[in-house]
Amino acid sequence: MKRTVVIAAMEREVQPLVRTWQRTALSSGDQNWIAFEKEDQAVVISGIGKKNAERVAQVAVARYQPATLISAGLAGALIRSLKAGSLVTPNVVVDAADGREYRCAATDVDIVGGGILVTANEITGAEGKGKLAEQFHGLIVDMEAAGVAKVAQEKQISFRCVKAISDEADFVMSPMARFVNETGNFQSGRFAAWAAVRPWQWTRVVTLGRNSSKAARALCEWLEKNLFRDMRAAEVVTLERAELPDAIARR
Repeated sequence: MKRTVVIAAMEREVQPLVRTWQRTALSSGDQNWIAFEKEDQAVVISGIGKKNAERVAQVAVARYQPATLISAGLAGALIRSLKAGSLVTPNVVVDAADGREYRCAATDVDIVGGGILVTANEITGAEGKGKLAEQFHGLIVDMEAAGVAKVAQEKQISFRCVKAISDEADFVMSPMARFVNETGNFQSGRFAAWAAVRPWQWTRVVTLGRNSSKAARALCEWLEKNLFRDMRAAEVVTLERAELPDAIARR
């Protein structure tokens, strides 16, 4: 049994945190996922995407029986004031696919707390970010949080969300989606080979890599600070659509 389980899409997002933790495997049927354990905490790598995050969260809850699930990782900014490395603990998570909304308590006063995170089904570039900001009044976009929130609600356990900005609102994204396989793994070798013969992409690739590393460090510093202390309970509830304007007004 673990008090807290963190679900992250990729190992590199949490590597600064887990490099000294015990590495193990989480299994269900013929599927296996990387997990890291330390004392009464665990971090599980789900792969990219809402369905992968939801599946892993279900398996992790069955194995660890945690009191709290945390969706942690990198995210894109939907507003220009959020810069690479900024941390956000949203109190509303919206599933862009069906409009379903989940609420949890924001956790810190010294970072961007509150606001809306939008979980999208694909890697979102600058144009798509503008549409999500307009449609959902969101601050940031990811691809996993709604899947983790759904499991937390179904299992009636506490839910937290913390994201670090890796790509700013106006950042022009390379076509990353084509290098994500069906299990949510980013095929970095294929991407490197693709980028190597496209020099006009090099600046974008270097910038994203640098900003992603900066975001991962900020994220892991937050997790290191907060995982091993008692965090205020944050029950996840589903918002009705009519409640959303009130939630925004209370931010």
